[in-house]
Amino acid sequence: MEVKDQPGQAANVYQPLTMDYLLGKFGITNLRFLTLLGIWIGLIGLSISSVFIVEHLFGFSDILNQDKIGQVFLIQIPMLIGMLLVFWLGFEWGFIPVFVSTFVLAFTASMTWYWALLYSMSFTLGLSVYALCYYCVSFDLSLRTIKSFAFYIVVSLFSALACSLGAFVWSRFYNLPLFETLIIWKSWWVSLFLQSFLVGGPLLYLLTPAVYRFRKKQFDIPRKTEVSLTWIYSAITTVVLVLVMFIISAKLLGSQSIEQELAGSGVSSDAIASMMSVNESFEIVTWISLSLVFFIGVGSIYLVGSWNKSLKEKVDDQTYKLREKELKLSSALNERNQLLNEIHERVRTNLTMVLAVFELQLKSDSNKTNEEILRDSHSLIRSLTIVHESMSQTKRANHVDLKNYTIKLSNRIDQSLRKEQKNITLKVHVEDGIDLDMDRAIPFALIINELVMNACMHGFKRGEKGYVVIKIFKSEDKLFLKVTDNGIGLPSNFEQKVAKGIGMRIIRASAKQLNATLDYSSNDNTSFELQISL
Repeated sequence: MEVKDQPGQAANVYQPLTMDYLLGKFGITNLRFLTLLGIWIGLIGLSISSVFIVEHLFGFSDILNQDKIGQVFLIQIPMLIGMLLVFWLGFEWGFIPVFVSTFVLAFTASMTWYWALLYSMSFTLGLSVYALCYYCVSFDLSLRTIKSFAFYIVVSLFSALACSLGAFVWSRFYNLPLFETLIIWKSWWVSLFLQSFLVGGPLLYLLTPAVYRFRKKQFDIPRKTEVSLTWIYSAITTVVLVLVMFIISAKLLGSQSIEQELAGSGVSSDAIASMMSVNESFEIVTWISLSLVFFIGVGSIYLVGSWNKSLKEKVDDQTYKLREKELKLSSALNERNQLLNEIHERVRTNLTMVLAVFELQLKSDSNKTNEEILRDSHSLIRSLTIVHESMSQTKRANHVDLKNYTIKLSNRIDQSLRKEQKNITLKVHVEDGIDLDMDRAIPFALIINELVMNACMHGFKRGEKGYVVIKIFKSEDKLFLKVTDNGIGLPSNFEQKVAKGIGMRIIRASAKQLNATLDYSSNDNTSFELQISL
């Protein structure tokens, strides 16, 4: 996966190109990997060769000469090469050349192998400071900003101090006096810091952009993983280790120097006892310092762990809430999609129904004018439209509130009656909280519309006053619809007209669809009653 620069982030941040990644990605026989490996081996050879250059210039046989003792540590070519390799490739690429070269340096200076290993580890500790700091904090390696340059200077100083622990190892092995140890230590960390500042900094500034462009072109750079607790704990442990080694080294060096001075000074036994007492006091301070550093390190790890745990709990809580919202949103979206599909199906069915009614009216009502046919069709479409309006206003999806529907329908019919100058009053009595699902709401709405329209059109003479009452109520497990008018009543040949009229055919077909019973009576008032089992 190729690394893409994130907005606001420098392009040349620390991105290790580890050996195991390259081997897994390209294999040992890949030409690009072999070329990189060959360059790296050449740099290892150059790093080791620099050790013998130092030996040729200064000579390890004169290592105890005070005139040369500080000069031996002014040239640190292995550390420079290792630092650049850490930044450009990764920790293991820089660690191996530095470790091997410093081990050869110590071994050539007649150190025993175990002291040489300890000496070499001080340089490795300095490189780990670079790797840990730049892995945890993303700063531009090409030092193009003041912040990135200042961060590099601070890290280089701490790295130089960490490497200078090797000075105490060197002094301890050769039993050097305090004065010469201080010369070595100062020369050591000052030379490393100046080398990082005067040589390493300009090289990073000039070469890092080109090196990173070459890496990006030749290799698929892996995306840097997020900083984990392991890295943070490693950084804290490294800092604590450096401090502990400094304290221990200073204590041992101080004790040794006091013993050497006392051995050849010829001072009185009382003075010796007093100085040894002072040394014991310093020893107490040393142990207190070590304890403080230890507890500070443990406390830092505990605080970071607690902070991470608290942060993780908050993240988990927010993640849980987000998942709940996502599930609710997904459920609502699915319900919406189902509702839309049902609405589309209803619209298609309703349009099919309208077309069927049109065809039926054209075939059956040959005595009606085109205006009357269009008016009846308009009434039918209007009733279906109000069903969908009422469904959108109810709190339950895919359900129609019958009170809302009936009031809307009566208002629309009343407006039509006024246009036709009919003096008929519509009265609505519907119980609250009665609704029907869409499957039953459509035929129920058609029945109401046809019963009311038939009463208004055929139940009253022109200009005659009257009223039509629409009543909907529930009783036990049944729904009742009752439409009553005080008009002229039903004709004697009503049944014969019913067989020919399209309105009653629609009513009876819809009642059959609802498994409902339809009764009518015509005494003082004309009444149609529909019973639906719920």
